[in-house]
Amino acid sequence: MEPLYDYFYRFPRGNLGVPGRCRVRIYKHQNGTHTVLLTELNSSSGESIAGASERIATDLASLRGLNPKTTRWIEHAPPDGDSPHEFIELQFTWADDNTAHDPQWERLDDAQAEALTGEGLIVLNRRLGDVGLQIEGQAEDVRAETEGTA
Repeated sequence: MEPLYDYFYRFPRGNLGVPGRCRVRIYKHQNGTHTVLLTELNSSSGESIAGASERIATDLASLRGLNPKTTRWIEHAPPDGDSPHEFIELQFTWADDNTAHDPQWERLDDAQAEALTGEGLIVLNRRLGDVGLQIEGQAEDVRAETEGTA
């Protein structure tokens, strides 16, 4: 399944004062539910996805009109050197004002990640410079990501 959206995303500033960045892929399933895959970027010098997960989920749910009750959130760390890839599902408590709180993390195996996205591991782990993307943000973000991935 092709993602509905696939782009770089600067998430809202946190305590570090420097906005973090990640890759966002949003998949829409036939039953109308969504899966959001948040991929860590090696070149991001800001906050991690885990540290900003509540702000990211709240912002993306609002920005993309995602139903918090039917959207699944996955944090993805692609392979990096000797470190293997990792998929972790994030589950939130959602307040009446549609803000995410109290994140809970649960590791997913490869088959679960593939089932939730409809894509194979090769595609899920592909670096940003290796695929054509719809980019939201500044062009230097693209260059910074692709220059560091030889």
